[in-house]
Amino acid sequence: MNGTRKICVITGANKGIGYEAALTLGLMGWEVVLACRSFARGNQAVMALNSVFRQTDPGGKNQGLAVFMELDLASFASVDNFVVGFKKRYHACDALICNAGQMGGPYAQTAEGFERQVGVNYLGHVALFARLYPFLKGSPDARVVQVSSRAHERATLAEGEFPRIARQPEDTYNPWKAYAQSKLLQVLFTLKAQEVYGSDTVRFYAVHPGVVATDLLLSPLPGLARTILRPLARVFTAVGLLQTPKQGGDAITHPVLASPPLPGGTYWAEGSPREPNPLARSKTLQDDVWNHTWNLLEAFRIQAP
Repeated sequence: MNGTRKICVITGANKGIGYEAALTLGLMGWEVVLACRSFARGNQAVMALNSVFRQTDPGGKNQGLAVFMELDLASFASVDNFVVGFKKRYHACDALICNAGQMGGPYAQTAEGFERQVGVNYLGHVALFARLYPFLKGSPDARVVQVSSRAHERATLAEGEFPRIARQPEDTYNPWKAYAQSKLLQVLFTLKAQEVYGSDTVRFYAVHPGVVATDLLLSPLPGLARTILRPLARVFTAVGLLQTPKQGGDAITHPVLASPPLPGGTYWAEGSPREPNPLARSKTLQDDVWNHTWNLLEAFRIQAP
């Protein structure tokens, strides 16, 4: 570890916009921790990134560094193990980009029995934030970015509903409704966290990176549909109908790199400020989801910082 480098944790950074975000930061001299499920894919990404960093800064004076650390957001035990390893290597965290996620797909549960999209996209990242908060406070200018989606703008969520959707059974599961709700939860958390923890040293952002041609976009589709649409996605990207992974990566690093800092507790879409779903602005709903979130997590010894 180079003590002069800034440190950023990026979940799901072995490919797609997370990888591009790691590349952007590393080229600026950051140390990027790729927090990923797959040991093989994570280490492969680290090797590729570090090769680029060495080539672009052969003298090493401002050379970035990529490090792989295993993390499965569908398991709170994995979150705890990740933070134990992080603590052995680092004393502070300058940025946390909550990028990993699941989009649609068949019904599944996390290790703790939560519906998987809400569990991974939202609860897993909140647990990670809670464990990393002391390290974020150790930075003079920390940024926390939730990679949300404009899908949240169509989501519905009633007061008192969150505990039910967090543990909803398969017979009530709608994959796209669950995805949109998980993204709304991320925005609700961002706005409330800025109120509770936001200061001159920690700021919170939610970002829609654009509709990007990545595996996340195609993964919910059947195999034949993926085969047909993958080349079409490349065409749509070439003509500007879809964002490139590089453009998506730039969108999620924008709040991290902005100087002076962007206002905390804000929602950004493709690099520009945007009003979120009006539900995200509801103080009553913010408080309701916030309290229920920590009540659920406290059952697993994860407490609000």
